Amino acid sequence: MSRIHFEWNVESQQIDRSDGEDPEEKRRRRRSLLILLALVFVLLLAIALTVALVRQRIHQVERQFEQLLQDTVKAEVAALRIGDLNSFLKVQSADDASWVNRQRAMFQHYSDLKSDGAIQLTGSILAAEVDGDRARALVQENINELPYARLWFYRRAGDGWQHTAPDFSFWGAQSELESENAVISYRAADSDFARQLSDALEDWRRRGCDILECGNLPKLRVTVVADATSETAWIDERQMRLQIRSPYIDITRADTPFDGWLQLQVSAMLAERLVNAHTSYLAPTEPHDAVFLRQSAIAWLSEAFTRLDSGATLMRSLADKYGADKVARLLAQMTAASDISILQEAVNQPFESADLDWRDFVEWRLALEQSLIRDRRENDWLKLYDTSVESARVAAYGRFNAGAKEQSYRVIDLLHWSKPDGAPQLRATVQATGLGGAAEEIVLFNLVDGLWKRAS
Repeated sequence: MSRIHFEWNVESQQIDRSDGEDPEEKRRRRRSLLILLALVFVLLLAIALTVALVRQRIHQVERQFEQLLQDTVKAEVAALRIGDLNSFLKVQSADDASWVNRQRAMFQHYSDLKSDGAIQLTGSILAAEVDGDRARALVQENINELPYARLWFYRRAGDGWQHTAPDFSFWGAQSELESENAVISYRAADSDFARQLSDALEDWRRRGCDILECGNLPKLRVTVVADATSETAWIDERQMRLQIRSPYIDITRADTPFDGWLQLQVSAMLAERLVNAHTSYLAPTEPHDAVFLRQSAIAWLSEAFTRLDSGATLMRSLADKYGADKVARLLAQMTAASDISILQEAVNQPFESADLDWRDFVEWRLALEQSLIRDRRENDWLKLYDTSVESARVAAYGRFNAGAKEQSYRVIDLLHWSKPDGAPQLRATVQATGLGGAAEEIVLFNLVDGLWKRAS
């Protein structure tokens, strides 16, 4: 019994034996570790505070330069407003003599607008961006009570900013905006424009293909380019790759950067592409009326997109009175050599009762006549006339022998009536404008075998 007790006691003593380390030393080592951790924490905290202070200082400096930029823009606008050329030129970069000369001309332009009461220089900054020693500001000015915007660029010089020529490398980061039928690639300065452009193109393509049979058109891909030498043009029309010049290179509407003129240009390009898809790229040639009919259909479709007057009076009257599907039908039936009688087939009634607006057709015919005279294409030219009217034939050859005139034509009034024998006739009051000024004349067209032919 005692032996068992002894063995247990030995085992117990072995278990309770210390690892031999001094407890005080152990506490000192733990305290040293805690102190080291505290020092590391304090060091990291100091670094973080230093970084925060540096960042705060950088932000303060950036805000100071942003404020200085705004002050510079306002001072520049104030100089324009009061007509202080010297103060205005002080803000311009003197390193570029051509830029200074351009700004002198711009100052005079503003002076002319002010003298006409056509401009209000608000000095409002719609947007601003500072990147190191570069900056840009979108500045509003009201012209004829409408808001416009110009993009101004600046370089930091010492403690201030100087107005420089446009910096196309500082147009902002590249972005992409995709919708169901279009992809717009653009840079940050064009973001508002890109959104409006995307919405318009999506709407135009949908409505255009509701009218015309578009087939399997590819997705429209548009690149907005910031380059003073670039133009709005197709890169690849069949693949629908389009390049559009940024409107901020010049001046544009502040509220609608995709404005009227650019809308007309882009809508006409898209309309032509849709007409090409509908007609399998039919290519009429002069002097056939198919040339006019195709041009008029494109102009009308562009007008349907933008609701801006394109002057396509004949197609507009056709669509308004008989439906847009008649325009599609006309294009589908047209050949390269079609004459105006094909329109009579589309409306399924004679011209005298069709109540169509022929103004733009008359203008085109008069311009075509001058073109044929210029090229001395007598046979084609004579087909434009009702040669059964001797007086018209004599007058026609008088014009042909006199040669072509460099002038434009505008129909200011047109009557559709009947001659004494009951035959239909157009009586157009035309304003002809050329080097000698403007003059009015009356031009008559008789309906001969379904064709309008000049009779005066």
